[in-house]
Amino acid sequence: MAMSAVVETVLSHLFSATSGMMLVVPPQAESEGNDHEDRARRDEKVVENIMKTSQMHLVVATLLMTVTFTAGFTLPEGFESDTNSPNKGMAILLRRTAFRAFVVSDAITFTCSSGAVFAYFAMAANSISAVTELTVIIQLYNMAIALQIYAMAAVVVAFATGMYVTLEHSIGLAITVYFIGSMKLVL
Repeated sequence: MAMSAVVETVLSHLFSATSGMMLVVPPQAESEGNDHEDRARRDEKVVENIMKTSQMHLVVATLLMTVTFTAGFTLPEGFESDTNSPNKGMAILLRRTAFRAFVVSDAITFTCSSGAVFAYFAMAANSISAVTELTVIIQLYNMAIALQIYAMAAVVVAFATGMYVTLEHSIGLAITVYFIGSMKLVL
């Protein structure tokens, strides 16, 4: 088995197991008699389709990155503003476990989203180069999809934990919001 086939199989099993989504795999030659021009046209069409799809994905990844960046500075319940407090400028809810889960999941979302954005930029840079390597573009695309799926799962956790920590005093409402937010992970 060729090395590219092994990598393709491993990536396919890894990502399809974690995301449940179909990955893009390099097209296989239909016969040994395919000439170079047909393969080049087919590869160009695959790259074109990937780039069209990645435009929409780039918008989603950028929005997630923007939202989580903002959430990192506008934390639930805000910051300690008492000038006489030794904790001035610290997050008010810093000691609560749900708040810590919110901060960690927000950081995971931001990191995965920014990784996906960088992967999409690398794809675009590779697609306009003189020698477009289809397997590189497909690997970058698959990596970006996986990062984006992880970011979307983490943003749901961030939302649920952020709402929970701010609604803790109304335990019925807090649990309801947390349950609804967790439904995405189950589905």
